[in-house]
Amino acid sequence: MKLALRIFGAVGLALLTAGTAAAQQTVIQVVDLAEKGLSTEGGEATLYRVKNSNPKLCKIDVIQFGEEGRSILEFEFRSKLLAAEAREYRYKVPIAVDPKAKPKLTKKTTMADRAGRESLQKEFETYKALFDPADLAKCLAG
Repeated sequence: MKLALRIFGAVGLALLTAGTAAAQQTVIQVVDLAEKGLSTEGGEATLYRVKNSNPKLCKIDVIQFGEEGRSILEFEFRSKLLAAEAREYRYKVPIAVDPKAKPKLTKKTTMADRAGRESLQKEFETYKALFDPADLAKCLAG
């Protein structure tokens, strides 16, 4: 099950982050959100370094699965948060009832307004704190 979640999550994130992915990313650390008590249905946060970016750019992608949907968060940063987006997808019926149910985007948060910036900054700090400080330094150092 975890392998299926990781494959699904990796494919989904790859499709959603095609612009940055084109710049090639190096995975630095992956955190299992269930092990940290942040997800009951599975999920992970991945720290990347974006290759060939000058100055160095780091990225955190988060995917959380739930019975009623999934959430995807993307953060791009250097010494501070530069860009972020959060998307929530929900199923019409729980996936346990219909395993083939397709999720629908129900909420999207961007940094376009003050409320979005504040919300995403808070989320960024929460997820950034999950990573090993040495790995964060390694990402920023290139």
